[in-house]
Amino acid sequence: MKSRTLLAHIPQKPEKNGFAGMSELVIAAGVGTLLIMASGVALQSTGTLIKQSEEKTTLRQNSTNGLRLLRSEVERSMHLVINKTEAFTEEQAHINLSDSRYTSLLDECNQLAGARPFKPLFGVKMVELNKPVLYGMSLRSGGYTIERCGAPLDPDGKYNETANVFLSRVLEDIGAIPCRKESELNEGESLATVCEEDGPTRAEILNSTDFTFTAGKTPSRTERQPGLRIETDTNYKLVKFIDPTETGEGQNEDTITESFINKLGVGDKQVTYQPLYFTAFARADKRVDNFGEGDQGGPLNGAFFQNIASSNVRFVLDGSGSMSACVMWGDGYGAWRTFYDPNKKRYRDTRKICALTRMEALISEMTMILEQLPDNTNIGIAAFSSGSYQNNKEWAESSDGLVRLGDAGKRDSALAFVNSLDAGKVSRWGGTDPWLSIENVFNDKQTDTLYLLTDGEPDQDPDGGDWKNNDHEPTAIKYAEFNNNRSYGGKDQPLIVNTTSVDLKSNWLMKLSELTRGTYLEVGKDNNGHGNNLGDCDPSNPSANFDHCNDADDIELNGGQTP
Repeated sequence: MKSRTLLAHIPQKPEKNGFAGMSELVIAAGVGTLLIMASGVALQSTGTLIKQSEEKTTLRQNSTNGLRLLRSEVERSMHLVINKTEAFTEEQAHINLSDSRYTSLLDECNQLAGARPFKPLFGVKMVELNKPVLYGMSLRSGGYTIERCGAPLDPDGKYNETANVFLSRVLEDIGAIPCRKESELNEGESLATVCEEDGPTRAEILNSTDFTFTAGKTPSRTERQPGLRIETDTNYKLVKFIDPTETGEGQNEDTITESFINKLGVGDKQVTYQPLYFTAFARADKRVDNFGEGDQGGPLNGAFFQNIASSNVRFVLDGSGSMSACVMWGDGYGAWRTFYDPNKKRYRDTRKICALTRMEALISEMTMILEQLPDNTNIGIAAFSSGSYQNNKEWAESSDGLVRLGDAGKRDSALAFVNSLDAGKVSRWGGTDPWLSIENVFNDKQTDTLYLLTDGEPDQDPDGGDWKNNDHEPTAIKYAEFNNNRSYGGKDQPLIVNTTSVDLKSNWLMKLSELTRGTYLEVGKDNNGHGNNLGDCDPSNPSANFDHCNDADDIELNGGQTP
């Protein structure tokens, strides 16, 4: 697998960034790659975030800064260190948080916490450190917190292992799972003993809470426990926050759908709430750094989208069912789940646990973009699929024009829209019909930059006929000509179209970016130009495919529907 270097944006020439394979997409895609500063500046900044976190007063500041630090360290690491119920092999001893080599660090962290509990969630092992940096759950006056324990960062972004181990808050106000209603209590239980004055204290609850991974996930949470659950992959590189109350049977009996933070008022009443979206990947050998200097750091860069510097930008995202293809498998088995098999071009049901899909990788990168773009950014977002299918939709806030992210509630609304793209049955997400969404962007004259992503060829040409090989160049020319005489505010304003093709060489996207002074990115191709096999039902081998699956835990869905 070869690494890649990001080059400065040259708008006159479309750029093709080839990845050795889809696993490198996972390593580089919004699964945690976004930083808003050059590497030295970024690490210097995260080094100060530890001290700054105590001064933050809002949930958004707390979560954005805390998650930025956490993401930076996960990305900088080689692998996680965890506790799990399954046995570690001898070769995996370095992954085992209960191994004797980590005992002294755990003791130091507990001593620094004093009377407060410190329950390790996971560690991240750095190349330059003998001991990992630990992240654990603890308590402060406001409730549950995630705290960092390990070597401090110097102002230049380097770890100082000769200094004393440092314990600090990273994320405050981790939510607590609400109590059941009286009608939902079991025989012999009462609200007084379960959730009120006669119930256990928060410290007692936290001390009894288990954070050991089983089949790649920490346990599902119950009332008054921290509203946080974590998933990892078979290689112990992925950190993903997931629904804390999902039982693994495929259904929830509550309205909680993601880990969350909240601010409690008098009597533990919730006064504010915010979902906790986070996905990051240990990638010390594949780190992609951004350009720019100073606090603003220049353009944002990820794997799907690069050089995001415009203040008037729209994103058009593929919402089709093929985006459900699994790119990273977890451990073990769970509830039946449907995925797209890109090899057979149809859906499959499997009980194998998928830690990350194409759509989840895209959502993660878009989440990071939306969290980090400046308040004065005017933005629009649309997903395309086909007809009346679920993911053929536009963010309602931007349907009549670009929306300023800094206006009240707009950033949260945009995040909610993006994270809704993974909901519902994947067989109802739809096909690939991007034309109306593209035309809408060209017609919005305020927008000067478009980011367009798809993982498949269009179902039809722009006129409704069958898509053919000779449609690529005429289609690109057709839309590039929308730039003729395009103006805004009395000035010429041709639209710059940056395109991303996932696991596919797309000649029409390449040509469209060339004609509009944009950048073409190609993600998830192997060295021979062929797509990787992503639909594997063997979680120990993420590069295999569904053709090798012959057991009862993997079946073709509905005769092999295509999206």
